[in-house]
Amino acid sequence: MDISQLEVFLAVAREGGFSRAASKLYRTQSAISQSVRKLEAEIGEPLFDRSSREGLLTDAGRVLQEYAERLLNLRENA
Repeated sequence: MDISQLEVFLAVAREGGFSRAASKLYRTQSAISQSVRKLEAEIGEPLFDRSSREGLLTDAGRVLQEYAERLLNLRENA
């Protein structure tokens, strides 16, 4: 897991979907999906409910979101 993956994950969560996150980050949707899939594989849990088009977070996704936001805020304020 690296900072870039967490930034992508948070963008999907904040923007409410993979397409919107891709647009905001100036990346392709497939690159965003690949980054999230890799993060999910490393964690061993799905982070988003893929049956929903809105990019809804799973329980594991909500936990990671809280920690990722803290980590990135600490990084920005260091």
